[in-house]
Amino acid sequence: MLNKNLEQQAQAIFKEWFIDNPENNEWSTGTFSELIKSTLNGDWGKEAPTGNNTEKVYCIRGADIPEVKAGNKGKMPTRYILPKNFATKQLTASDIVVEISGGSPTQSTGRCTAITQSLLDRYDSGMVCTNFCKAMKPKEGYSLFIYYYWQYLYGKGVFFSYENGTTGIKNLDFSGFIETETILIPPVDKVIAFDDYCKSIFNQIFANGKQNEHLAVLRDTLLPKLMSGELDVSDIDL
Repeated sequence: MLNKNLEQQAQAIFKEWFIDNPENNEWSTGTFSELIKSTLNGDWGKEAPTGNNTEKVYCIRGADIPEVKAGNKGKMPTRYILPKNFATKQLTASDIVVEISGGSPTQSTGRCTAITQSLLDRYDSGMVCTNFCKAMKPKEGYSLFIYYYWQYLYGKGVFFSYENGTTGIKNLDFSGFIETETILIPPVDKVIAFDDYCKSIFNQIFANGKQNEHLAVLRDTLLPKLMSGELDVSDIDL
């Protein structure tokens, strides 16, 4: 609940600073492609080391996005990919992962999550996204601006207009979206100020998630011992 409140606070700040700001009619317009350095494709590799697929990675899927957004570690599967692919597809802090295939009649593709150093540090190997996702590397200082703008548009149902596919699995026209969807582009100093402000909120969300993870491990370790009688707490004065 605390992390949800923090996330809502950041979303409200974004809307106040950029969407509802009366000064925004003086800003230029453009597209997300102008704020992105590069994009990364996903990889799925093999379940076990096979042939040249020897690079152990954790693979973030669309199913992991809600958990990661909430500050949790998620349950990313271990996969093995080509080392040369890892060199070009490795996720780093400030990247944004977008689900480009999946969705449902009521849920569009386009869900996203930001990659933080805190998340990367909780895994013992590098990370890539699945080939049902795509990653963006924003220009310096624009990561959280893109992240919250993307979520704002997602909440308005914009991504339904950029989907195709008739076999039950919908695909996002990712390139079409980032190259044609018109967005406001504020002065760079305002974007940097927002990024700096929201980093503290983001750091708190992931710190809370890490603490919850430790508490869950403690619970799972102690509870069986308490129930079996192996651990006796009857003498503890409460």
